[in-house]
Amino acid sequence: MNRRRLLFPSLIAMLLELGVLPASAGNCIWKLDGFELNADIVYWNFVIGSSSECLQGLRGNTMLIDQVKIIEPPKAGSLRISGPAFHYRAPSAAGSLDSFRLEVLGENHRIRGTSVIVVGVEIR
Repeated sequence: MNRRRLLFPSLIAMLLELGVLPASAGNCIWKLDGFELNADIVYWNFVIGSSSECLQGLRGNTMLIDQVKIIEPPKAGSLRISGPAFHYRAPSAAGSLDSFRLEVLGENHRIRGTSVIVVGVEIR
């Protein structure tokens, strides 16, 4: 097997651990715990550089999202909803934590429902 193929994932993981590659515009969260729109609550976390931005889509393969609501805004950063996604901008204070809560309303497998997403953010 090509040696580069083996080293690349390890290098990315190491850089993420060191905080060298914080989230930026694009998906913020690499491994999402899916939500089902059945009155469930999921917890997501991500790391982002100070004053950086990220855009995270919410739609799953079998979902139709009608609305995304901010039910608890972040205390330090700024957050806005953009269709079936959220756009988070980190504050300039590195070494801090932030969090927010979203409610997603829609349909999954033709069954209507809601989910709450609790997001924790580490600013580096």
